[in-house]
Amino acid sequence: MIRLIFLMGCMLAGTLGSIRSIAQATQDTIQRNDLQQLATLFEDAEPSDSIAGVYLKELIIQSEKQGEYDLMADYVLKMVHHPSPSIQNPELIRQLLKNAISHEEELSKSNDKGNLHLKLAGEYFGYEQFDSAILEYGYAIDRFTDEDSIFIADSYFFRGQARDYKGELLGSMQDYQQARDIYSKLGDKEYVNYVNGGMAILFSKFSIYNEAEKIRTALISTYQEEESIFDVAIQLYNQAEDYGKQGKLKDQETYLLKADSLTPFDPQDFYTESMIKLSLSNFYGEQGNLEKQKEYFSQAQDMVPQVPEIATTNPVYLNAKALLEYSQGNYLTANQLANISLDAARQSKNMDHLIKAYKLLGDTYNKLGQSEKAFEIRQKLTHYTDSIFASNQATTFSYFQTLYETERKEKEILTKTQEIESISRQNQARLRLISIIIFFLIIVGVVFFLWKNLQHEKKKKEMQSRFSQELLKNQEAERVRISKDLHDGLGQSLLLIKNKVALSKDNTTGELLDTAISELRSIARSLHPMQLEKLGLSKAAEHLLDQIDNETDIFVSSEIEELKGVLKKEEELQLYRILQESINNVLKHSQASALRVLFNKVENRVELKIEDNGKGFDFSEKLNDFQSLGLKTLKERIASLNGSMKINSEKGVGTSLSFIVYV
Repeated sequence: MIRLIFLMGCMLAGTLGSIRSIAQATQDTIQRNDLQQLATLFEDAEPSDSIAGVYLKELIIQSEKQGEYDLMADYVLKMVHHPSPSIQNPELIRQLLKNAISHEEELSKSNDKGNLHLKLAGEYFGYEQFDSAILEYGYAIDRFTDEDSIFIADSYFFRGQARDYKGELLGSMQDYQQARDIYSKLGDKEYVNYVNGGMAILFSKFSIYNEAEKIRTALISTYQEEESIFDVAIQLYNQAEDYGKQGKLKDQETYLLKADSLTPFDPQDFYTESMIKLSLSNFYGEQGNLEKQKEYFSQAQDMVPQVPEIATTNPVYLNAKALLEYSQGNYLTANQLANISLDAARQSKNMDHLIKAYKLLGDTYNKLGQSEKAFEIRQKLTHYTDSIFASNQATTFSYFQTLYETERKEKEILTKTQEIESISRQNQARLRLISIIIFFLIIVGVVFFLWKNLQHEKKKKEMQSRFSQELLKNQEAERVRISKDLHDGLGQSLLLIKNKVALSKDNTTGELLDTAISELRSIARSLHPMQLEKLGLSKAAEHLLDQIDNETDIFVSSEIEELKGVLKKEEELQLYRILQESINNVLKHSQASALRVLFNKVENRVELKIEDNGKGFDFSEKLNDFQSLGLKTLKERIASLNGSMKINSEKGVGTSLSFIVYV
């Protein structure tokens, strides 16, 4: 392929002997300690004269001696591309660059520090010492600052080329991308295109043809818009080479003919034009079209005098010449030329040229009847192509694995970007599904927690209810016990005392004993209503209301239905206690003048209603103060019967308590 490579040094040779002789001749006239005088002599000298190089070298030496390291660095950088033949010695240039770099800590300008390493890297690059070049380009990048961004971009670009030659796909690609990004920010479209061209060649080198073609298609379009005919032809030529490697012969022919149609260039470039002609000659030779093969080779041959080095060192020319001899049946001559072409291909280190030279050499040996040599060449070719294929496959795999950060197999790595996006969409769908599942599990967890909490609260309330019921039962049992003890114990004792007092005829004491006995009986009846057991709920309620009517000033009215056998004994007792406590609340708190009690059975329920015309209360204010209103016990008792309680009260109007028990 045709490359546009920007080397940092010139390759012309000079001799240290001539430098020494000229330096000796001028030693008496140069005041080495006078830098200004040396600088004047250097500026006045013709750049192409050897004496100019002597002055420049002496300026470098004296600047170092006098500690003028910034000045020394400037002169060393001038020396790299200076045309004076007396200093065109690669070893000398490298030595002076290294010497200047040894003083880089004393240099004040980052630009000089970076450029010294950049020029030294270029020297290594020019002599294919790529490891050293890569190292120095890295040093240059580290020394430059943000103000030197164009030099940083150049360093990345050249290091990418060095890594390209070493076969480091990933490192080279990263450097190219860094360089392209910086050039783009600087608006340097020309170098952006150069970098893209280098990336296309790199992709092609490792058989990533799709990516290379994309880049070249874009470059061809760009160069056509800019009317850069030469650059269009270069990209067409390189793409044709790729088509040839892929066996796309029709596309290869089309692109070569398009490139050829753009020649001659203005100004003419005989090297590039001859390469296009030679490639066409080779193409038609491989297709067996001798006429066109000879035609294009002849056109290229006419340009050789303009670039004579092609005839002896260029593997494309040598291969085309050998292939033409082969097509004309001159197998011995073709064999000799193929051997020369193989040597040239080895020197160029171009795998495409090597493969073509091996193939043609094997064919000539076969035609010459030297089967053993032909087989040997075929084996070398197979071994070489297999090693290249294995290396390319491994490097390509590594490239795609890094680029897309996936764990797919080798075949999946070469799929299109659309397939990767499809996998990404599937992953997003999975993430959405997982998110929904997680959200659902959270909701289920919250609901389960609330349900468990509700169950706990229910259980807690049930336990409280059972406790209250048991407490009420125990209270009633204790009341019965106390009532019996009072009646059977203390009551009997008082009667005996009363009888003795009656015998003594002490009327005053007898009256006191009658009062005590009456109060004792009242307390016993309050603790355990004997009427409830003997007469039933309805009669006991009527008896209680009669007592209230007789013993207080409150007007009492009632509507009590006979409820015998409707409720269980325990239920009757609880309702009686509810009636007692409700009436006690009226007597203690209501200041009522009238009391009304309704006690009846309606369908499947028993209703008890107690109403008064007392002062009433604001129930919303007392909602959290059940204890002070004496309502808490009422609530617990009706709850033990699985019944309900309703309270209606207003200030100045009165209060209505309603209790319902289902039977």
